[in-house]
Parts: sequence; C-alpha cells; structure tokens
Amino acid sequence: MDISPRALLKLLVPRLPLLLTTAILNTISLSPNSSKQDLQTELTVVIIRSIISVRKTMSYLQHISMKDPGIKGPISVAKVTIPPPTDEDGPRVAIVRAIQELGDGSETYTLPDIVNVEAEWTGYRKGVAKNEPRPDLPEADQYRVLMAGVSNETTILYFHGGAYFLMDPCSHRQSVAHLARLTGGRGYSVRYRLAPQNPFPAQLLDALIAYLSLLSPPGGSFHEPVPAKSIVFAGDSAGANLAVTLLQLLLTLRRIGLRNIKFHGVDVPIELPAGVALNSCWADISRSMPSIHKNAQFDYLDPPTAEGISKADPLPDDLWPARPPRAEIFCNASMLAHPLVSPLAALSELWEGMPPAWLCLGNEGLEDEITILARRMHQGGGVVHFVGYEGMPHCFAMIFPTTPKGKDCYQRQAKFIMNVVVDAGPTSSKAVWVKAFSNPPAPKELDFEHLSKLTDDEVFSAIDRMRNHARRREEDALKKWNEQQSRAKL
Repeated sequence: MDISPRALLKLLVPRLPLLLTTAILNTISLSPNSSKQDLQTELTVVIIRSIISVRKTMSYLQHISMKDPGIKGPISVAKVTIPPPTDEDGPRVAIVRAIQELGDGSETYTLPDIVNVEAEWTGYRKGVAKNEPRPDLPEADQYRVLMAGVSNETTILYFHGGAYFLMDPCSHRQSVAHLARLTGGRGYSVRYRLAPQNPFPAQLLDALIAYLSLLSPPGGSFHEPVPAKSIVFAGDSAGANLAVTLLQLLLTLRRIGLRNIKFHGVDVPIELPAGVALNSCWADISRSMPSIHKNAQFDYLDPPTAEGISKADPLPDDLWPARPPRAEIFCNASMLAHPLVSPLAALSELWEGMPPAWLCLGNEGLEDEITILARRMHQGGGVVHFVGYEGMPHCFAMIFPTTPKGKDCYQRQAKFIMNVVVDAGPTSSKAVWVKAFSNPPAPKELDFEHLSKLTDDEVFSAIDRMRNHARRREEDALKKWNEQQSRAKL
C-alpha cells in the first residue's frame, strides 16, 4: 500500500517525541527491544503499533486498507472475475460437509451466498522503470503481457492478510510480484469477501472456488487448466490461515471419500496442491497462546485482554458491531475451536497425507501458534520446513523486503515453492532459527519435536477457555440486542 509523502508526514510528526526517545534508547542499548532488534526494526514496530492503536470505524479502516494505489512499474496484473457456479452439489455443499465432519455439532455459522470471485493474475515485468504506468490494454491482453514474462508453470494461489477484515489484492501486489520474480512463475491473488459483512465460511468458499477455477477454468477464462502439481497455496497472516484451512478442507473431503466437486457442470477431482507456503500464519483466531503477551514488545500486534477482548477493536459504525451481534469479527464464537477456523485446533492426524509445507515467523505474538502448527503437521507425517527469525515482528519480510533477513526469508520461500513444483521438494522436516543481528543471516538447526514447550492439552485448554469467554460475550450481546428489537416493535 503506497503512502504519499504528505500522508507520511501527517503520521510521523505527532510521533516525533516517541521516535526520538526510541532511537536514543536503542542506540545506547537501553530500549526494551535493543537486545533483539536494530534501530530500523524497533522504530518501525513502534510506529506501526502507535498507528494501529488509534481506534477508527470499520468502514474507515476498510476504505483506507483497500484503496488501490494503481499499477505501475515492473508489475503485470490481469484482473479476472470467476463466475459463480450454479451446481447444486458443488463447492458450498462440500464445505458444509467438512464443517460437520470436523466439528462437534455445536457450531453455528451463516451459510454464504455463492457470488462472483475476483482475482488478479500477478507477474513481474522485467526491464520496466519504477514509475512506468500499466499499458492501456484489455484484461485479456494484460494476461498475454504477463505470461510473456513467465518462465515456468509455477502458479502461486495467494491470499492476502489483514485480520480477515482489511486489505485486498491491490495492497499485496508488490509482495506477490516479488515472489513471481523470484520463482519465474505467476501469482493468482484472490479478492475474497471480508468480514464482518461476510463472516466465515464466505472466505473459504471463495478460496475453494478460486482453486477450482485454476484446475478447471470456467468458460471465458484467460488461462488453460493448471495441474494441481503446479500450484502452491500461499498467504500472509489471515491469508496464511485461509491457505492452510483450504488445505485442511481438501484433506478432510478426501478423507470422507469425496473425490470430486461439481464446478460449472464439470466433476473436478479433489487434488492437493504441490505445497503450502505460510508467512506469519494466524493459526489461532481465539488468540489464546502465551506468546500473544510474551512477545508483545517485539511486535506491533495488539494483545487482547485475558478474556480475549481487543483494545484496538474498531469504533462502532454501520458495519461493526454486527447485527445480530457476535463476539468475533470473523466468525461466531462457537466456531473459534473449529479446525477450518483455527487450524491450531486440528489434531496431528488431520494433517496425514498433506503436501510439503513452509512456515516462517519472527518473535511475534503468533509465535506459539505457528510453532505448534508446524509441530502438529510434522507429527501427522507432513514434511515441514520451519524458519524463525529472532527479534522480527509479524510479517517482517513484507515490511523489510530489502534487509538481509527480509531477502533471506523471500529467497527461502521462493526456493521452496520452485522445488515442490518440480517435485524436488524437501523429503524430511527441518527447523531453524536465524539469530538476531547476524549478517548474512545465521540459522541454527533445532530439534523439531522440541520447538515448543506447550503440550497439546495446554493448547486445547487455552483455546477452549477463550472460546468460552467469547461465547459468554456473544450470548450477553445477543440477549441485549433481542431485548432492544422487542422494545422497538412495541
């Protein structure tokens, strides 16, 4: 997301005393983060934390985060719209079956409509100046321009982050184009529906439709069918959650014996992608793990209270709180411990048969949940490459793409993606942590089974505790709302 010089000044000037104090203390190694973060990193964390701590309405936040900066420079984009499938026994029924299979029957959710799903084919344009505008061409011709710069079959099905209520493919073009350049392939960045307007499982339905559209393009599509072995699911933060829950959805459907999904009149086989690459995956929507608080100083993400209430929740407006109200922006409280909402809730055996996975993280609030997710995947028989970066905040590579650690992270991710597509991916799990201040980055290999001291019992207990808090808040809010509705009718 591009920021104009004027907007940048408006953000920074009121925060100059905070920045000056942080800079002095970090320089003399007396700041809270100086043991693991250099001056650039700590200043950036402090700025972002200060900005996002200012509460705004949901409408404002969505408008700002989805504002299209335009397409220019060495980026190719072809915008497409996937028409909604009309098959009665299609993607939506498949998702319902998986929710039922993985749940305990107490879960409630809103069954989403099937709608158009927009996406952006994204690639890298070699030899193009930084500010050169996008060619004024029809989208079909934009796709041909993009494909002229693609050197192999790698297709990255990408889901943007943003806590499920912010951001857009337009805010992530730089990151997706960067992966396209490093891999020689192309990205397929999905404009999935956002909460709170569209709670779970609308996003998962859009993701499944996008994947099916790659495997079996509807009439009028620009692309030819893409083999599953050429596709890698990828995403950051909430987008990484969507990537890995889409994988869990496919694994579940195959496990219950569903082999095909009807899509635009075609029986499309349920095939697994070549791999999944997750950047700072939000694996626990309940935000129940200890690192949420333990790592708060190194991260810009605001930790919730002990009852799961976020101090940075949007101010009330027409979008939030929802009507009828719910405790969580993304889903009903009853869904918080469901594996298709919080993949941290998936038992190890649910990952059996999965393709290789790559997970990266920093010393961020989500450290525990990402670490335990990686351990569970490994215990379920998955081949997992796990890389942590000491002192780094949430999604650090996207914030610092030109730093040694940012470059190292992107290169590792791209190498993994390229290798799994050509069937030369890892054959055994590996976990490393990269030490703070090392340049070039110095990884230390770790024992995969001992990545986290938290036991599965402790994890499930913490998730259940937060789910119960959310349920009570939701029940109280619903009771008050129903009373207000009754009074309004009198």
